[in-house]
Amino acid sequence: MKLVWAIVQAEDASDAVKALVTRGYRATRINTVGGWLRRGNVSLLLGVDAGQVDDVIATLREHCQSRRADAPGQVTLGRATVIVVDSPGFVQV
Repeated sequence: MKLVWAIVQAEDASDAVKALVTRGYRATRINTVGGWLRRGNVSLLLGVDAGQVDDVIATLREHCQSRRADAPGQVTLGRATVIVVDSPGFVQV
């Protein structure tokens, strides 16, 4: 079991969540704000089997875009930041 924590741009979050749910994944959406650019983003949390991690990442890659941010030096924001952590499991109560 893996915990996938994906930080995506707010503009991409709805499409990404819809695509993940369509593929049978359950995602928790938490609205967050980045510290450096102070832009809104979204943290998505998913509990998936180890064999599903690549499909989740491919789905995010398909539905999230890189963008330029209006900041000193014209920063390019990535599609998503994905952190994958081992998890002993999860229980829905």
